Amino acid sequence: MDITSISAIVAAISVVVGVIFAILQMRHATKMRHTGLVIQLNPSLRTSVNDLIEASKILDLEFNNYEEYKEKCGKPTSDKAVVTLAGFYDGLGFLLHKRLIDTEMIEFRGRAITSTWEKLEPIINGMRKDINLPDLFEWFEYLYKEMKKENFNI
Repeated sequence: MDITSISAIVAAISVVVGVIFAILQMRHATKMRHTGLVIQLNPSLRTSVNDLIEASKILDLEFNNYEEYKEKCGKPTSDKAVVTLAGFYDGLGFLLHKRLIDTEMIEFRGRAITSTWEKLEPIINGMRKDINLPDLFEWFEYLYKEMKKENFNI
């Protein structure tokens, strides 16, 4: 094999590698655009850290069931803390479901996600029945199950 044949093979391999790299870059750019669009369309995902911290105070409330929560706090649909936390995690769950993020990207929030779902589950289930929306915050529940499956609840 002479030097011209070797350089032609190297050039052909370079073109193929370049095309593969370009395709991968375009896929990544598309995924980033989709993620950005979902975040723009879902105001819950643009919740500030301060709002999340403030909403997290609901986790300190003591209640045994949905009825007791309603007696102490009123309607959960008008409770900003419930809607803020559940909405934020619902948005993350949707991103996870669409594979725009993966569990490792949110592993650092694992314990917060699982403990928040466990505290709010009776409220969310009660809300689902009260307003006849069985899929209310379904992506939050999905996120919880995925985090438990991956054991990211440390």
